[in-house]
Amino acid sequence: MELLFDIGNTHTVIGLHLEDKSFQIWRVGTKSFETEDELFSRLYTLFQVSGIEREDITKIGVASVVPSVNYIVTKLGVKYFHVETVFVTTSTPVFGIEYHADYPQEIGADRLANVFAARKDYGENVIAIDFGTAITIDVIQAGNFIGGAILPGFRMAMLALFANTAQLPQVELQIPDHSVGTNTVDNIQIGILKISILGIERLIQEIQRETSTEYTVVATGGIGKFLQGSSAIFDTYDPDLTLKGILYFLQEAR
Repeated sequence: MELLFDIGNTHTVIGLHLEDKSFQIWRVGTKSFETEDELFSRLYTLFQVSGIEREDITKIGVASVVPSVNYIVTKLGVKYFHVETVFVTTSTPVFGIEYHADYPQEIGADRLANVFAARKDYGENVIAIDFGTAITIDVIQAGNFIGGAILPGFRMAMLALFANTAQLPQVELQIPDHSVGTNTVDNIQIGILKISILGIERLIQEIQRETSTEYTVVATGGIGKFLQGSSAIFDTYDPDLTLKGILYFLQEAR
């Protein structure tokens, strides 16, 4: 079995690729472990509940945007599973993808994983949108990565507004069906959620116009499911897009 880590700024998604090709998935706080021993302790408990032995793990693949955690996961692989840990990078060719970016080495590993999975599962012209702590938009044209965009995630924007104002409350992630707010909660939800969605929709339209290409638009990330029915711009929601990309990279990097 392949053990996969999608290490984000806030949460780490741990995925186990099972024999039936599905994923067993757990989510833990990235700051909840500071050593390989603490991480294994968390894993051991999860494995016991699911009836998994550590000898079942044959490979470890990682997409990390938190460099300080990379050493911990590497040590975990050596100490407890006796396997090499493979990190997602642009240095290993995957599906013949070329990176038309000024500095390919700066592309986040989570974004790379999304690109790999989007390319393999959804075709040559795909826009992958990951609704995480930050929202990332990655564009694949003719099978190659041509760039994208990054903007603050919804929770980040809401927390920033709440933390830096004296009287504005925290609000639920709910998109109003109207565009003129009649109370403070309404105003915030429209100002952060609805404007962000409208901005993403417009950006996708501009990308299609600039590149003269029609794209399949794939959403992922925990909040992506919540947005699935809120905009016609999204063609599909794939909750496992990043984990699948890590898996594909691990398979290609053999």
